Amino acid sequence: MESPSVNLAGIRVQEIRGFETVFQIDLRVFNPNKAPLAIQGIDCDLSLNDRHLAKGVANPQEEIPAYGSEIVTVMVYASMLDMVDVARRLIQGAQGETIDEKWIYAVTGHLRLANTAWTGKIPFNAKGDINLKELMPKKNEDER
Repeated sequence: MESPSVNLAGIRVQEIRGFETVFQIDLRVFNPNKAPLAIQGIDCDLSLNDRHLAKGVANPQEEIPAYGSEIVTVMVYASMLDMVDVARRLIQGAQGETIDEKWIYAVTGHLRLANTAWTGKIPFNAKGDINLKELMPKKNEDER
């Protein structure tokens, strides 16, 4: 049995409320084995530029087919205190001040599989860049 691999498939803000922001993280789980893998649970953390931002857990009850892949969704939650620095830098970018255009994200966590040869947790770590220009709203021609 080979260990499954996990890649980030998407990050979206789902809701901003009170003292927290909810993100939906879509993870693509790859099964390189000839038997299906049943996912019993998952936990993950989201970081931006090496700063912890959000944490979440899920009980997706998904089965990854043999030699296949599936998207597994986890909702992660960021406190307003953790969001303050991110919001400040996004506002600066919207006002035209100089900030880094790309941020480095990291999604780390563990998969727990049911009824397999693996006991305990299987760690995963997905890293990459997020381009802030793509996240910022587009300005109208009249605003320039």
